[in-house]
Amino acid sequence: MNRRQFLSNTARATLGATLFGAFRSGRLEAMDGSTPHVFWVQVHANGGWDQMLFCDPKFGPRQDQNGAFHSLDQLGQVAGIPYVDAYSLAAPQIRPVGPFFQEFGERLTVISGLDTSTNNHDVGTRYCMSGSLLEGFPIFAAQVAGVLGQGKVMPLVDISGYDEAGGLVAPVRLDYVGVPRITALQDTNKPSAGQWLNNTSTVSADSLVHPDALASIRAASRARLDRRQAAATLPARVRALEAWRRAILAVPGLAELEIPSVGSNGLSNTKALASMGIKAFRAGHAMSMTVSAGGPNLDSHGISDADHIAELTTVFDVARHVANEADALEVPCIVVMSSDFGRTPVRETAGSGHWPIASMMLLQNSRAAAMDLLPRGVVIGGTTGPVEGPSSLTTVLNARKIHPKTHAFDDTGVILTPSHVFKALRRVAGIAEADALRPFAIHVDGPELELGGA
Repeated sequence: MNRRQFLSNTARATLGATLFGAFRSGRLEAMDGSTPHVFWVQVHANGGWDQMLFCDPKFGPRQDQNGAFHSLDQLGQVAGIPYVDAYSLAAPQIRPVGPFFQEFGERLTVISGLDTSTNNHDVGTRYCMSGSLLEGFPIFAAQVAGVLGQGKVMPLVDISGYDEAGGLVAPVRLDYVGVPRITALQDTNKPSAGQWLNNTSTVSADSLVHPDALASIRAASRARLDRRQAAATLPARVRALEAWRRAILAVPGLAELEIPSVGSNGLSNTKALASMGIKAFRAGHAMSMTVSAGGPNLDSHGISDADHIAELTTVFDVARHVANEADALEVPCIVVMSSDFGRTPVRETAGSGHWPIASMMLLQNSRAAAMDLLPRGVVIGGTTGPVEGPSSLTTVLNARKIHPKTHAFDDTGVILTPSHVFKALRRVAGIAEADALRPFAIHVDGPELELGGA
């Protein structure tokens, strides 16, 4: 590889870094390199979780010998949050709820009695991730990235699942076969066969060129860019050259973002890629992330409680990993946990059907909790029917009205919807008045929900 090839490859690699996230609306946006305060992560449980098996316990409606809430002894409470330590007599070893709530209850906000107005998977997913029923409406993580992540290399990290961004940003999907191949941005000379070891290239620009020579080459490249920028007159070209300059400075920060080795199963891979997203935030390249969790047994038609709880285990494990990994990397993180909707109080042959009254949970890691952005250890909203039963199938699990400021049950108050929650979260995230979100206004009936710190 001669000097001309090296400079050309370096230019392509650095420009490629810019194009991952900085090409928007037909023009290049400059990268400011600033690191945001909180990493917002959406963990969505695909299929419709059964909130009665963890955060909205109701004893009796679906009780039987294989049911997961078969004894009042399973009721527990941490801080101000009641929960059911759900497990099925058919699989008593699968018992994820109690440990999760005991570990995070003090930093958890449960939002119950959310009316999604639908029992359709696509609509429910869209509403519970964006706050709007409208097609093409960006999920909350994209709303955050669209306001605070402009010009970043990978503003919205997408591990899997629903990632509608509404044109605000381009989601960057992390996987093992597609883009971005972060290592390609580090290795300006593509290795030939046999030059890879454990998914890591053994050949790079740094290993081919002495550091002093490499510094001289990069200085010459920047000087050439200065001359071209000084001669540029067209506004679009000036912006493109400035973005190129900032991308050159950003590339070294991608060094720790190599895609991790392939794990033994899907869950380990999801967690490894989520760790990469957290590292991208810490390096100043990402703003938010969305992760799909769980599997087909969450949609529990004809599915036993034991199988449904096994899927909840995966959802809780992903959320746990994100929160704890972010703490380990000294990153403040808030995990917004949701599902398509809830499950019916009426039992089918096994499992249950779709129910429009849903729940959400907001999990703060310890660093985010210290910022006092959200209430902690509380339940906001609720549904009809006493926790301990008995509960009539005709009246249980309907949304109750609350006072949107005090959160007390109030028959003159409002029934919460995902719109209330995400409009409130916009204020928490500091994006409520952003111009970029004017085309994506969130409307609510009546007064808005207020979410304040503890």
